[in-house]
Amino acid sequence: MRNNRGKIRKLKAGTGALVLAVTLTLTGCMAGGGKKPSAGGVGRDAQGSLKVAYFNEQAFYQQYGNAFQAMFPNVQLEVVPTDTVFSGDDPVAGMEKLLAEQHPDALMLTEEQYAALANKGLLYDLDAAIKQDEFDLDAFAPTVIDLLKARGGGKLYGLSPSFSSRALYYNKGLFDQHGIPYPTDGMSWEEAMQLAARFPVKKDGDDPLYGLFQPSQTTEAFELVRTIGEAKGLSYADADAGTVTIDSPEWREIIAAVVDGYKSGSISMPSSQDGGMGGGISLQGAGGGRTFRIGGDSMRFMSGQAAMAIDDSMLMMMMGIGSRTGGADVSVKAAAPAGKGGPIQFKDIDWDVVTLPTDPSQPDVADGMSLENVFAINASSENVPVAWELLKYANGEQLARTNAMSAASLSSRTAFKKQEEGKNLDAFYALGVNAQILLQNLPEGFEASFGKLASEQIVQAADGKATVDEAVQAIQTQGQQLLTKALAGEE
Repeated sequence: MRNNRGKIRKLKAGTGALVLAVTLTLTGCMAGGGKKPSAGGVGRDAQGSLKVAYFNEQAFYQQYGNAFQAMFPNVQLEVVPTDTVFSGDDPVAGMEKLLAEQHPDALMLTEEQYAALANKGLLYDLDAAIKQDEFDLDAFAPTVIDLLKARGGGKLYGLSPSFSSRALYYNKGLFDQHGIPYPTDGMSWEEAMQLAARFPVKKDGDDPLYGLFQPSQTTEAFELVRTIGEAKGLSYADADAGTVTIDSPEWREIIAAVVDGYKSGSISMPSSQDGGMGGGISLQGAGGGRTFRIGGDSMRFMSGQAAMAIDDSMLMMMMGIGSRTGGADVSVKAAAPAGKGGPIQFKDIDWDVVTLPTDPSQPDVADGMSLENVFAINASSENVPVAWELLKYANGEQLARTNAMSAASLSSRTAFKKQEEGKNLDAFYALGVNAQILLQNLPEGFEASFGKLASEQIVQAADGKATVDEAVQAIQTQGQQLLTKALAGEE
């Protein structure tokens, strides 16, 4: 099973990522005798029906359907809602079932679904279509194409019009106030934690101050440990060998550093409840399709209570860029932070961003990027030409230009990078994909159970109820038991 931690984080945060399955049944553009047609597109005079299975009919027409209908006026559109795919326990299995029962030609998938279907041979290799149409992949951010190929086992089975990427935000005013140098692109994790430790921590009271806040969606104390370790090329388990490998000097050193940060308060301890969603902000895009949430912890960066925060582009939209770039199309609902009597008061912060911390051994890659939706074609489709037209439109320059100003996500097309005077927004685009993480093969359910176990032990160490050595030993011993059971297929 391929690693899908990034997408699991999004599902935990309740983002409600959409699934689009598009069924295309077109006449007049088919090769005879059931033979798969060439990958090239079709003209405006194509006739037939376009059956679209989408989360929400209104959202589909607003985002894609109306314009696509204008491009192909003789194609009849029909929308079939797919909300049941997400309401089920397993969105991947739900999409596989939809594929088998409805036989769609084109699909819009989450990153997790895309990886699963691609690696089962259920998606169409886009290479022929791209070459025949001379579709310009160079117009896309290389990291997006690299991630699509990595998730597809080396081949390109889909295109994604947007992506999410994390960066390290920092409050210039707090750094200036305390005489601490600003963070920089390419810092190591050790350097970032050292910067965080230089701030006078105030964990209690109505106006706390932290050196570093973790991402909005983080719910586990182990997540930062894992991120730092994987940046160094470490793995905590080897499924092929059947061994847990957390009891090593390298992992022990990382755990000790993070525990020290949790103890002192220089690094925020993640909220165990929905990524700090107590008092979070919900944002729903036009058309009702996609919901974003900013956790209460990230809100504290906006209120000036943290010197640095790791987060994605939604945070910068909330701090004012959205209102200056068409963000009025997004509705905002704010609540009081957990355990407090009133809403957080946002401040006019002088902020900027740098790249996520990395490791000197792998300075150009990070684990901060994910794909929000991926358009792909059924490998068994007999309607590849028109399915390809939909992919081209959904990932095309016209739609990218339209969405560039209002969307909270980052455009995959480099011509439409988000820009703001005086802000280092290139930090969101600069780092490549840590493909090593995606190649990990861990048994179903083990990652989640191991993360819970490790987090419990790290919290024990941070609370002074166990030493780091005791915590590491417990993680190693109990983690090995979890892996052995998972490999044996036991619950």
